[in-house]
Amino acid sequence: MGMDLGGIEGGPRSEINVTPLVDVVLVLLIIFMVVQPLLQMGYDVQVPPNRQADNTPPPPDMIIVSLAPNKDVFINREKVEMGSLPIRISELLRNRTNKVVFFSCEDSVNYGDAMKVMDIIRNGSQNNGASSIGIVMDYQNPTEAAAPAAAAAGTP
Repeated sequence: MGMDLGGIEGGPRSEINVTPLVDVVLVLLIIFMVVQPLLQMGYDVQVPPNRQADNTPPPPDMIIVSLAPNKDVFINREKVEMGSLPIRISELLRNRTNKVVFFSCEDSVNYGDAMKVMDIIRNGSQNNGASSIGIVMDYQNPTEAAAPAAAAAGTP
C-alpha cells in the first residue's frame, strides 16, 4: 500500500483498496449459496388416483367438489347450492377418519371464487370441514360427464 505525498504533481492522492471489498462480497455470496436451499419449503400433496377416460364415477369414499365457470358447485356430479355447501360437506365428513376433499375447477374460474369455495370446504359447518384439500389438475365438467351416461340409459 503506497501513498504519494506530493512530489511533482502535488497533493495527496487517495485510492480505494478493492481487496477487502471483494473479500466481503465473496463471503456474502457463499453465505447466501449455503442458506438458499434451506429456505425452500415444500407442501405435502395428495392427488386422486388417475381415472381412465371412460367417465367412470369416482369411488364412493372420494369427495370431489367441482366449481363450474358459471359458479355452479357440484359434489361428485350432484349440484349443490352455495349456501348449503358447508352443511353438505360437514354431513359427508361427519363419521370419516380420512377427511380429505378434492377440489376441481376450470381455468376460467375467478381465483377469488375458487378460494371462497376452498375456504368453505376447509371450514365446513361449525368448523367440521376437511382436514386436507387436494387439487385436481384436470378439470372434468360434471354436467358433461353425466350426459353420456344418461344417453346410454335411453334418456333423451
